[in-house]
Amino acid sequence: MKELKGLVVLIVAILMVGCYPDTEEPLTEVTLDVFDPTYRKIKDYQDQRLVDSILMYTSDPNPAYRYLVANSMASIQSEKALDSLYQLLMDPILEIRTAAAFSIGQIGKESSTDVLLNAFRAKDSIDVDNHYNATILEAVGKLGPKKLLTPLATVSTYRMTDTLLLLGQTRAIYQYALRGHTTLEGTDRMIYYLTEGKTPESVRVLAAYYLARARDIDLTASKFRIAEIFTSSQNPNVKMMLAIALGKTKDREILNILRQQYEVEESKAVKLNILRAYSNFNYIAVIDDILKEVTSEDKEIASTAAHFLITNGNRNDALIYKDFITDNSSPEVIAKIYSSILKFLPTYFINSRNGLKNELKEKIEQVADPYDKAHYYSAFGYDPASYKEIIELTSDSKHAIIRTTGAEALYSLMKIDGFVQTFRGGHKRIKREIIDLIQEQLEKPDAGTAAIYAELLSDPDLDLKSLSDDFEFIKNAASKLDLPKEIETYNSLMKAYSFLTDKAFTVKTPDYNHPIDWTIFSSLGDTVQVVLKTSKGNIRAMMYSYDAPGSVANFMQLAQDNYYDGLNFHRVVPNFVIQGGCPRGDGFGSLDYTIRSEFNQVYYDGEGYLGMASAGKDTEGTQFFITLAPTPHLNGKYTIFGKVISGMDIVNKIEVGDKIEDVVITKL
Repeated sequence: MKELKGLVVLIVAILMVGCYPDTEEPLTEVTLDVFDPTYRKIKDYQDQRLVDSILMYTSDPNPAYRYLVANSMASIQSEKALDSLYQLLMDPILEIRTAAAFSIGQIGKESSTDVLLNAFRAKDSIDVDNHYNATILEAVGKLGPKKLLTPLATVSTYRMTDTLLLLGQTRAIYQYALRGHTTLEGTDRMIYYLTEGKTPESVRVLAAYYLARARDIDLTASKFRIAEIFTSSQNPNVKMMLAIALGKTKDREILNILRQQYEVEESKAVKLNILRAYSNFNYIAVIDDILKEVTSEDKEIASTAAHFLITNGNRNDALIYKDFITDNSSPEVIAKIYSSILKFLPTYFINSRNGLKNELKEKIEQVADPYDKAHYYSAFGYDPASYKEIIELTSDSKHAIIRTTGAEALYSLMKIDGFVQTFRGGHKRIKREIIDLIQEQLEKPDAGTAAIYAELLSDPDLDLKSLSDDFEFIKNAASKLDLPKEIETYNSLMKAYSFLTDKAFTVKTPDYNHPIDWTIFSSLGDTVQVVLKTSKGNIRAMMYSYDAPGSVANFMQLAQDNYYDGLNFHRVVPNFVIQGGCPRGDGFGSLDYTIRSEFNQVYYDGEGYLGMASAGKDTEGTQFFITLAPTPHLNGKYTIFGKVISGMDIVNKIEVGDKIEDVVITKL
């Protein structure tokens, strides 16, 4: 108890920022130069994860090199560097100590908490040290003990004009929530910042994201205060997340507010999240609203409404859902409607189910686009009796997206309640038969389907461990994969093998295999823009050469090699991201190398950020995404290497299957 009181006192002390100017001017400035040989040397050491070589510059008289030491450890995340980072917390240069604090948070060692708190600078005015202090608070959120959350959240001694400190505190509370730690006090602090009229908008946005994403928080007492901000805010990023948060209340009065707002709402992003929030409410209360929007001419609205039918449908209404397919319905919407019918239609309606599947097969033949075909194939995942048929229909397709959709459908049909109802006492026999079918498929493993089968086999809810005493075929399949190209699938298979055989699992990380090509910058310079020419229009983005030189060099080299030309955007999640760059077109492809993660104090705090897709740290390659909204849960976990500066209207029009026609590099 005495220890906790001490922590409370320390937290209060460090957050009570005074108003005294810092009288000392910086002796030097951090100036980065991508053409500086030492800059490149340190970045190469970072790329190779050579911690000792980097730490040799910890006391270098050039502040740019000390900054690079501090900055590099956010990506490397080696505990070996902590003592040097503690030293850099005392550096006279603000940027250096801020980078050190950020890296300590990225490393995530709980024992660093006291060091961070003791390094907090209380002598502050006009944001002189607020960036540093805010970074310390964020770092504490990433690594601090749960007992520190309440004292951190209850401090309220600073001004609403201290935007950076407010952001530091809210980021800390948000980071605690991402680690599964929430307290009543933390939630109350976020509600206060949301509803206080003078709160900076960036803080309000993060508070809204917390209320939407934090688990096991009770918003009942504050529901009407939150609803008032929801209806009055002019910020779509706030409103769309508050729609999700309000859905958590499951309150009928709140439902009426959501419904009323839907009718007048101008932002499609907000409307989409209201539709998603409806899944928390009574089916009878919202089904008329849902069915109305299933027929919407807007594909995203119709698809989101149709998804509700899959997750929240009703067996008594199942057959009428098909009546809401119109001439304008997209294959995605039609497939979701068929999925919902197959999911909720009683299993003994055998003739009706067979009729629906025959109709799906006809629709598959009528479309040429493999992504449209894949939508229809996905519906078979809601008919347990199709477990053989789905493999027969999809496993030999020349299109990767159809093969992986088949594997996902097999996984889906095993997880629905109708699986056991269909096979009753024989469901374990069918599961063993499915294991045999998967074994056959893994004899010549396909990276996409194998990754999905690995997830299926290791799903504890399916209880497959007791159904076979020989899972060596999984290990054998992993040994046949092309590394590092298929590292994601390799780890998935070995994780499944370890789960089923009760053996230890260690994630395999790729060896260093793709150095930074600095000649790219020599020919193009350090200030570069790219234009993504797509089938919907052009998207122009600025590259972040100093924040992520390895990722930028890789992207520009791929662009120069015309690698992206003709590839599809294979993933589109409204209000989240669009993603492309997969040579297979299904998200499981790459080239025969990996590049390193580059994490910096750049935040996914809005739309238009270019990030590198990955299957874990240091597994990036060719796939990238563009954010459609703030995505704060990605901060510090996915490399940011650029930002859209024009063409966000095109980004928002991109659909699954749209093509990248060309990527053009322009020098400034």
